[in-house]
Amino acid sequence: MKHKLILVSHHLCPYVQRAAISLAEKGVPFERIDIDLANKPDWFKAISPLGKVPLLRVQRDGEETVIFESAVILEFLEETQANPLHPADPYA
Repeated sequence: MKHKLILVSHHLCPYVQRAAISLAEKGVPFERIDIDLANKPDWFKAISPLGKVPLLRVQRDGEETVIFESAVILEFLEETQANPLHPADPYA
């Protein structure tokens, strides 16, 4: 299953860094778009009801899903991408 992933971020947000590091460590290709949170673009306001970053735009089969919150983004990546960052056995 091939996805196009776009990480929408702000360069100083530590929560964005969690998602960016996870994507890099997993070797997942993605596009990163940094926005100015003091002057949010209209397209961002249209897809982010709370106006917060990070968010991950997942484009697949001509449709787009937007995933919010870094912990949820990390869980999505762990479940859908190769190279798990967590051991299969949590007690290993």
